[in-house]
Amino acid sequence: MSVLDLLSESGTLDELGTAPVRDGFADLFFPGTSTIQTRAKYFLIVPYILKDLEREKESNPNRLQSMLNEKEKECALRLLEKEPDTSGIIGSRSLSQGGWVKRTPASIYWSGLRSYGIFTGGCLSLPEYLRAVCALKSQKANLRKLGNRNDNTADDDRETDDSDAGGLFHRQFWSVPTYIPEWMNHLTLRLTEEEGAYLKHQIIMTHPDSMLAYILKNNMDYVPAVERFRDLGNLMREFPEEIQQNYALAYAFSEFLFVLRIQYNLILSNGENRRANSEWENVQDHLREYAEIDLESIIRKLFLQRNPGLCYFLRQARDCMKTENVDDLKDLIRKREKDLKQSRAKTQHPGEFNPDEWYGGEYLDYRFNNVKTIIRDIFESGGKHV
Repeated sequence: MSVLDLLSESGTLDELGTAPVRDGFADLFFPGTSTIQTRAKYFLIVPYILKDLEREKESNPNRLQSMLNEKEKECALRLLEKEPDTSGIIGSRSLSQGGWVKRTPASIYWSGLRSYGIFTGGCLSLPEYLRAVCALKSQKANLRKLGNRNDNTADDDRETDDSDAGGLFHRQFWSVPTYIPEWMNHLTLRLTEEEGAYLKHQIIMTHPDSMLAYILKNNMDYVPAVERFRDLGNLMREFPEEIQQNYALAYAFSEFLFVLRIQYNLILSNGENRRANSEWENVQDHLREYAEIDLESIIRKLFLQRNPGLCYFLRQARDCMKTENVDDLKDLIRKREKDLKQSRAKTQHPGEFNPDEWYGGEYLDYRFNNVKTIIRDIFESGGKHV
């Protein structure tokens, strides 16, 4: 399903296998985020639902998973009823067609919840967490059956014990001080001031050196108005030196990769793609400049040594640009895609694709477009960092 999600997202196709660079820089700048996250509030809605489910008696992991899916669907329906014009409601399109999403909010936000320390159960996956919760419930039930409690305990005390058991779960798995049992009655995609302050604090605390944390910590509420990642260069003087250096590398790589994507489209169209020809006219006299990219720093910083095929491809592409050898560059692109996709490689079938369509992505965005919404949601909540 993760692969299908990527295939369905505009601009995320990775024809030349360069995603490790894109994702590596995105994780440096905007940790805990992904291209399929929509609104910041889901960083709270998901744990709210799961804290509710921990209080349920159900101890079968599969049934608990089904309850989670139903609860998430119920949230979407309530949000659509209360805020029909609000963007970012996960599942709105599927529900309008009578279905439900394959990738639910819990699965989409799980990595971020771990990354920001909102989920405190370590590196457990979502299914592992559900199994752990059920195991704890079963253990509690077994202990009760074995007489681990006074059989003369009053019913009121039993209820208190059940409540305390819920507290045990919360201490083990979640750090969400904004949770209240009646949260569903006040459901909205807008963060409350307390929620915004909490989420802001968690991001700054867990990833203090990231661009995202710096933006939040310094209340740079004008950043969401920046249209593209490439335009952040106008603000770079406001950031620490390390972020500036990382940005310069990421920017240079985006420019470098775009040259390859131009050639990719020229190969597919047998030179007939008008946009690709126009873009090539803009870059062909600057190939040596693009070849000055500090690939070795990028490889070290993003630990790309673990991907020797990618490193070889990037170094060879740089050398082709350095010598302005366009024919070798085209051969390299063809070979790279064939190595990755075998018979599915588009470059093995030139002329079979719409020459007016652009394939393989644009300049890299490094998730900035999605992150702008998260940042905006936090700032609009009015929450202050404490």
